[in-house]
Amino acid sequence: MSKFFSTLAVMTLIAGLFAGCGGKIEETYVMVSLREAGHGQVKSPGFMYGFDTPKFVAAKGDLALVREGNLIEFFTGMDIEERIKQVEGRKFIVCARKIYSPQVHFTVDFMVAGADTIMVGEPYGVKFPVMIRGFDEGDFAEIDLSTLGPETRQLGDIFNTKFKIEKATVGYDEVAWLGEPRMAWTLNLDNIRFFIEDPAPELELMLKAFMNEQLYFDGGVEYGGRPPAGTRDYRNRTRIVGPVTLEYVRYGGSVMPVIRR
Repeated sequence: MSKFFSTLAVMTLIAGLFAGCGGKIEETYVMVSLREAGHGQVKSPGFMYGFDTPKFVAAKGDLALVREGNLIEFFTGMDIEERIKQVEGRKFIVCARKIYSPQVHFTVDFMVAGADTIMVGEPYGVKFPVMIRGFDEGDFAEIDLSTLGPETRQLGDIFNTKFKIEKATVGYDEVAWLGEPRMAWTLNLDNIRFFIEDPAPELELMLKAFMNEQLYFDGGVEYGGRPPAGTRDYRNRTRIVGPVTLEYVRYGGSVMPVIRR
C-alpha cells in the first residue's frame, strides 16, 4: 500500500471516529517508515505518525520494541503487549505520537487492522531501560565458560564473580531450584545453563527480544557462591548450575546497565 493511500485510509478512519461527535479533523497521522519518523526526516503536525505493519520484536506490559533493519525504537501503550496479539499475522497500521521525554519513543493511540480499530492509549509510569554508550566492562571477568561443568569443583572460577556472557541462547523455561518449579529466564550454553533472578520488567523486554530474534545474549551477570549440595543431582540432570543476577545487557548498539535503587 502506498503512503498516499495509507494516509487516506487513516484520515478516513479518524473522520469516522469523530463524525458522530461533530468533531473536526485538523491533524492527521503521516505515513512514514520508522527511520523517517525516528530521525525527523518527515515532518508532521503534532508529531503524529502512521506505520504500516511495523515489526514488533518484543513486548512486555506497556512497553514494546519495533525493529526496522538495524534501527530499534521503543513504543508504549496501555497493555500494548495484549493489543499486539490482536493483530498478529495481519496487515495493520499503528497510529502513534512521537514523544521526547524521558527519552525518544512513540506512544500508540490506536491500531487499525481491516475493519477493526483497536484503541490503545497512553500508559502510566512506563519505565525504560537506561541506555548508555561507553560502558566500562572492566569489572566483568572474561571466563572461558565452555570449560565449566555442573560439578561444584568445576564451577570454582565463577564463585562470587561478575563475568561476561556473549554466546548463550535465551530461553524461558521451568526451573526447580531448591523449591517448587517456576518459570524463569535462562541463559543456555552447550555445557551449562544459568537462570536469571528477578529481572526488572524493562529488562525482561530485552530478554524477550534476544529470544524472539534468536540472537545470542550479550551482557554481564554475577554468580553467587558455592551451590548447595542438595542441588547436585538436579545440576547433573539439567545442566542448570544456579541463579545469576543481570548486571547489564548490550543490544542494538547500546548498553543497558541494571540500576538498583
